Amino acid sequence: MRFEESIEIGANQKRVWDVVSDIESWPRRVETVDSVEALTPGPVGVGSWFQLKQPKLPEGIWEVTAWDPPAYFEWRQKSGGVTNTAGHRIEALGDDRSLLTLTIEMRGLMVPIVGLFIRNLVRRYLSLEAQGMKRAAESGG
Repeated sequence: MRFEESIEIGANQKRVWDVVSDIESWPRRVETVDSVEALTPGPVGVGSWFQLKQPKLPEGIWEVTAWDPPAYFEWRQKSGGVTNTAGHRIEALGDDRSLLTLTIEMRGLMVPIVGLFIRNLVRRYLSLEAQGMKRAAESGG
């Protein structure tokens, strides 16, 4: 099961990357994240681990599996027979415009069952996250 949300942002690719890749700041920027804690020291990159708490969802441990500044990062979380892979792509559209595309791909034996219950929540969260990142990038905050 795959979900996708794209939003145009009035900021350059680097600015959007700075907002999106500052994972520990997400609780201040998006209402779909209560807390984020880095579980590995040092700069973020492939192999970094984060603990993420979101409303209405079980707490999850996410591992960064792709890190390609300033264009893309991906992380993965496994729980209860479901593997979630979340992608964060930033494409430059011009000097001061970018396209942010957020994706969630759910795989595993439990996806048909779990998906029925959370599909609307996932769509809503992707939309709210994209809007929060847009506000942060455009406001400089």
